[in-house]
Amino acid sequence: MATWALGRMLEEARALGLDRVLLVCAVDNLASAGTIERNGGVLESVRDTPHGPARRYWIAL
Repeated sequence: MATWALGRMLEEARALGLDRVLLVCAVDNLASAGTIERNGGVLESVRDTPHGPARRYWIAL
């Protein structure tokens, strides 16, 4: 369900004319990381945030 929902949001982003989007999830949230990767997410980096380490993914539209 999450993969489908993210796919629909990416369609909306394309419709707005965006050429890429940044998605972020907690480093230990493997379910979200998998969802992002299934939708074409490419890991840019892992960064420390006030809420703990986070994975940063870019998806080209």
